Amino acid sequence: MTSSVAVLAAMTVMTGVLAPPASAASAGAPAAVMPTSDELRINAAGVVGLTVTPELLRISESNFVYEIFQAATRQGEIAREVQLEASDAYLSGRTSYFLETGIYDAHQRDLDREAVYQTRRTERRPAATLLGFELTSIMLAKDDKNFVFALWERAAGGSFVKSAAGAVYSGTPAEQKEFILHGIFVQHQRDLDAAEEAAKKEAAEKKLRDARVKAAAVVGMDPALAAQLTDKDFVEAIWFHELAPRDSEVYYQAYLSRTPEQWRAFIDTGIFDAAAKDKVDDIKVRAAAVVGIDAGYARYLQEGPLIREIWTRAKPGTEVQAAAYRALQSESPAQWRTFLETGIFTAAAADNS
Repeated sequence: MTSSVAVLAAMTVMTGVLAPPASAASAGAPAAVMPTSDELRINAAGVVGLTVTPELLRISESNFVYEIFQAATRQGEIAREVQLEASDAYLSGRTSYFLETGIYDAHQRDLDREAVYQTRRTERRPAATLLGFELTSIMLAKDDKNFVFALWERAAGGSFVKSAAGAVYSGTPAEQKEFILHGIFVQHQRDLDAAEEAAKKEAAEKKLRDARVKAAAVVGMDPALAAQLTDKDFVEAIWFHELAPRDSEVYYQAYLSRTPEQWRAFIDTGIFDAAAKDKVDDIKVRAAAVVGIDAGYARYLQEGPLIREIWTRAKPGTEVQAAAYRALQSESPAQWRTFLETGIFTAAAADNS
């Protein structure tokens, strides 16, 4: 597009001055070409919304065309063809033709182009908005194929939108139009669905990782390693690498877990139940050792029966026997636990003092 700066430069070459030979505010010298009628000037000026003053009617035809060029430039993109035609007429001296015919042909081209652009705005704005870019006149000037390419350039890498745009670019005009109007939104929904599914999958995997990390603390496994292992490898590592004692409930339950459902149940709850049992078993084994009861047998017995066994095996008349009897008579699981954890050792210390 010829800018006003270019026109001024051309006028400088032709006239030797920066401004037109005569301004709109003063009458110009008689033109070499007979000026057009006032009616022609007024009608031509109306195309670009130029207000015609008596001074404008007195200036040369060339300068009048320049005034039209300036008015068209102020209108911007919508008067682009008029700008170009006025510039060409001014530089070539075809001013009479411009005022009689050229300006109207150019104006019609502007109207035709704007009609096409308006249709394209309606069709393309949703797609442009979807990808977050402005629908400029450059974008409106592109045909559908090249607009699809612009969509491809701006779509996220690896997205369904980008893949589909790349395929449609080589398709038919009808396919390109369909993609702009509808296809891009179908593909965008696929991208949204895929992102949602990926987020759900990641959340589920994180839940599994967090569960393994929590379970790993029971056997002292490195949490980073636990997060990376599969459920199967995590459970098998406990018994294969003997991360828990072979005679422990944790080891035993890990060894028994052989299916995906069993691995998951062990990680979520089983390992903690087993660890709790191992803790109680350790209490029972330590207490049973005071009167020489076998560790395996102590683990097998429940707390009440174990205390009865301790009472039976304790030496008659000892503090241990008396404390065991009192615990049995209480019929209280809480007092049984207290006896096994501390009471028996306090009684044994008294017997040895």
